[in-house]
Amino acid sequence: MYKQYFRFSINRFLTKKAITTSFVVLVILGSSPLVTKAQPELTAQNNKNSIASTDQRTGKVTDAYNKPLPGVVIKTLNGQALGVTDETGAFYLEMTPEMGKGGKLVFSLRGYQQQVVTLNKTQGNLIRLELSFLPGSNIQNGEKQAITDTNLVVLESATAQKGEMDALYGAVPAYRFLGSAATTTHNELSYTPAPAYSYALPGRLAGLNVIQTEGFYMPSLAAQTDVDIFVGNIPSNSSGTGPTDNNQFTIQLRGHSSSQGQSPVVIIDGIQREIYSLDPDQIESVTVLKDALSTILLGQNSARGALVVNTLKPKAGPPRIGFTAQTAIQQSLQLPKPLSAAKYAYLLNEALLNDGKKAAYTDADFQAYLTGSDPYGHPDVNWYDALIKDNPLMTRYNLNITGGGKKASYLVDLGYLDQDGMFKGSNDHTYKTNTSEKRYSINSKINFEVNKDFNLGLNLIGRIIDNNQPGVGTSTILSNLLTTPNNAYPIYNPDGSFGGTSNYTNNLMAQVLESGYLTEQERDIMVNLDMRYKLDKWLPGWWVKLNGNVSVESASFINRSKQVPIFQMSLGEDGDTTYNRFGSTVNQNNTFQSTSWARYWYAQASTGYDKTIGLNSFGAKLFYDQKQTLFNFDLPAVLSNYAFQGNYNYARKYFVEGALNYSGYSRYQKGHQYGLFYAGGLGWDLAQENFIKNNAHWINQLKLRGTYGRTGNANVDKYGYYIWNAHFENVNLSYPIGSEYPGPIGVQEGQTLANVNATWEKADKLDLGLDIDLFNHHLQGSFDYYHEKYSDIMQNRGKSIALIGLNYPAENIGRALYKGFEGSLTYQNAAHNFNYYITGNASLQYTKVLFMDEQQQPYPWNVHTGLPVGQRFGLIADGFIASADEAATYATIPGYTLRVGDVKYKDLNGDGVIDQFDATALGKTGPLLYYGLSAGFSIKGFEFNFLIQGVQNRDIYVDNLVMDAGFQGQNNGYGQAYEQIQNRWTPETAGTSQVVYPALNAGGNGYNYNPLYLSSSLFLHNGNYLRLKNVGVAYNLPAVWTERLKLGSVKIFINALNLWTWAAYDQVDPEISLPSYPMQRIINTGINIKL
Repeated sequence: MYKQYFRFSINRFLTKKAITTSFVVLVILGSSPLVTKAQPELTAQNNKNSIASTDQRTGKVTDAYNKPLPGVVIKTLNGQALGVTDETGAFYLEMTPEMGKGGKLVFSLRGYQQQVVTLNKTQGNLIRLELSFLPGSNIQNGEKQAITDTNLVVLESATAQKGEMDALYGAVPAYRFLGSAATTTHNELSYTPAPAYSYALPGRLAGLNVIQTEGFYMPSLAAQTDVDIFVGNIPSNSSGTGPTDNNQFTIQLRGHSSSQGQSPVVIIDGIQREIYSLDPDQIESVTVLKDALSTILLGQNSARGALVVNTLKPKAGPPRIGFTAQTAIQQSLQLPKPLSAAKYAYLLNEALLNDGKKAAYTDADFQAYLTGSDPYGHPDVNWYDALIKDNPLMTRYNLNITGGGKKASYLVDLGYLDQDGMFKGSNDHTYKTNTSEKRYSINSKINFEVNKDFNLGLNLIGRIIDNNQPGVGTSTILSNLLTTPNNAYPIYNPDGSFGGTSNYTNNLMAQVLESGYLTEQERDIMVNLDMRYKLDKWLPGWWVKLNGNVSVESASFINRSKQVPIFQMSLGEDGDTTYNRFGSTVNQNNTFQSTSWARYWYAQASTGYDKTIGLNSFGAKLFYDQKQTLFNFDLPAVLSNYAFQGNYNYARKYFVEGALNYSGYSRYQKGHQYGLFYAGGLGWDLAQENFIKNNAHWINQLKLRGTYGRTGNANVDKYGYYIWNAHFENVNLSYPIGSEYPGPIGVQEGQTLANVNATWEKADKLDLGLDIDLFNHHLQGSFDYYHEKYSDIMQNRGKSIALIGLNYPAENIGRALYKGFEGSLTYQNAAHNFNYYITGNASLQYTKVLFMDEQQQPYPWNVHTGLPVGQRFGLIADGFIASADEAATYATIPGYTLRVGDVKYKDLNGDGVIDQFDATALGKTGPLLYYGLSAGFSIKGFEFNFLIQGVQNRDIYVDNLVMDAGFQGQNNGYGQAYEQIQNRWTPETAGTSQVVYPALNAGGNGYNYNPLYLSSSLFLHNGNYLRLKNVGVAYNLPAVWTERLKLGSVKIFINALNLWTWAAYDQVDPEISLPSYPMQRIINTGINIKL
């Protein structure tokens, strides 16, 4: 019978006692039937005792840190069991005649990577399997494949999914998880060469659309006071998570975004803190929770979804040390192409003549620009080339140490980032003027098992961030860079002074190099204390958990700015050179100001009961938490939740779960602060049914699930500070009192009326899903349909009138629908030592305005209701005016006289006038599709992986007049112009496909470029794009080399971010709009060493 499953070769002269020694019956991988009969255990000692042949093999199996691994199963390629390693990782094998010398063996261990190796030595084989982590896997048993080395095999644990799914405040068994979630893990995140983990999210998580809006972290340098809050200059952020370090990304979950107050709640190690600037190497996993049941414990913020971020956790055992060093170069992408000075002069003359004005440049000017014969009087400076640094560096280091025993484990993770910015620097100063960021971080964790019932955990996360930028500010330079013509002035005059003119009194190079610097300093510390006590002595399955957190963060800046004068060179009739000075020398400042600070307190208490009786398993939990945020000069914001959760499953086949949450928020009026939120879910795993088990062994999981719930979004602070309470302010306005008027005195009610009925937004969420796991865990997938109906959305009424002279408050009047489909699918396999995977995800997102209290519209095309949320409205550009006769008769905006080459707007109502009644929905109104595809393989120490990310059925609106119109009025002159305006209308190109823009104008043309302050389809473009977001290669040094160096493993790698982009409209980056900091391509190389 045993031969049906394995054969273990023994010497035919063994004693009868040895013959009766117990063997382990191993399950043959692949399609072999499962063994249900209990078998004797096979041990490493039995292997050793049974060896009598001279053809023996001995050795040891370790993990990537060179630590022993017991229990590793050893088999032949055809599945015959040979033995297992002992507690020291050692094994003792006798080679069978069928295998021959140098036969290939398979080493495997649950939760670790399988490996195929050849034992080349009789004794002392040191076996090590390097990890080849497969992104996107949902394998519940955690088994993955790895890289092969012939003499040394390292097994490293796969951290993804080990039978659990991340929830809000902990993990739940994956088999009974009913919600909608997507996870990316440490190795996927660490593939991304970026300063923060948020860079690694685009394209990896179904349902999450991450749009980059800045290419560099740009801190706020504006000091805030208590007056700012109470006069409404800045809204309070305390309803969310306080201040955020994210100004680089817009994060949209199922169509909701931060601009709507709907970005996901960020939870770092069980604590609500909106932190994004953590090193990817410090993150263990990021999970997005999307449905009502998964987020119901958030109460009044449960409609927002959650981004659950878990940092690395301690691993018990001998000390494990890992060190990673990385250096990258950065390249600014999709910079605009300015006109050369000669082209600029030529086209500006054309624009002036179109306006009936005199040309500004002569033939002599053109000749000087073309030949470069007069670089000071006729400069031609490409400011992008002049100011932007070639390949600025980014350096990262990470050191982590983990270990411990049975009673305590620890982790210390240290990170360092030094990211240089895009501008050139000067060696003449002892300080740096370039934009830059330095970050020092620590993540320290200690877990104690005080006794068999009581566990204690202590976690500390700290960050020091120093941001630097030129004294005038990075944003100022980027704006001036975009608008300054190539021929405005020379960088330097002949005498070495900075050039300039009366129109341009700020030299760009002087702003970059000689304006001093500003330094913003951020300090952040978060301390968590977790306690869990099992009360089994009183009631088996009963437990109590307490969690507390204190967090403090602050931001301040030091102003060390200064100013230098600029000079305009002039040549007199006698040939003498004179210089006219503009501006003056301002000595370097040395001032300090606080920009923001925040304190957080969080407390959580829960008690639960989990029990299994036969095939019936059930659990219940009572939950309470309170979060208090004190931000700047706000009054404290307090969010509290009182919740109950219950779950039941039968035979891991049928599942029921439900939850109630009585949630309150202090920013609403008393008596209106609390509300009840609820959610429930059902599930059925068909793979556990006998008709599947007995007939389709290849189906490991086929789970149908569904959830429904009422969730909330406490969005009130986005619209003001305590908006239910009217406030008054002193104003310097004239208000006559009595018979005499002494002067400007008076008190005025605040700018906006109070809303005493303000409440939270509601969302009724339905999610129907299917989880599959097929072919012995080689193919996994998750698919969802969601239908979310929002009501009581905070909006301003469209029918309000201005009779009272004050603004009306936002009210809970809006309704909207969000629905769509999401799916992710992963296939992974291994052919001997070739391990590979491919995983993809896609999200189809549809939104609809159900009600928005818009004014009664005379025409159906004016109506917003029924269209997608945020749908752009404007005028339809329908070609260009071709003749004077057409200009005289075509419909136009009242007060404007059409000219040949102007834009023609569709007169939709046919009244001969272009006005707001001709505005209609612009662009696509269908669902948005965004997706990601990643794949990779590993073989004999080599690794390769990539990620493609893209968006379909998307529009982008590019209304940058500097780039699309050119020659905007600036400083009593005309601003910069770019190459795309060469595709303008001219009599010669009229009627051809070459024409993209109207005839040129100088100083701006409101009709063509800003009609009635409405959008124009002229600037609406196809926003579809595809990025090679991530690509990387790596090589793991042969284990025999690292063994000689007394190292566990060494990996050398090179990877890149934003390596290639295809965009339907390629004049601008499809995500970042100028003059924001441009998108960066990052090419990175590094080394990882494990001890």
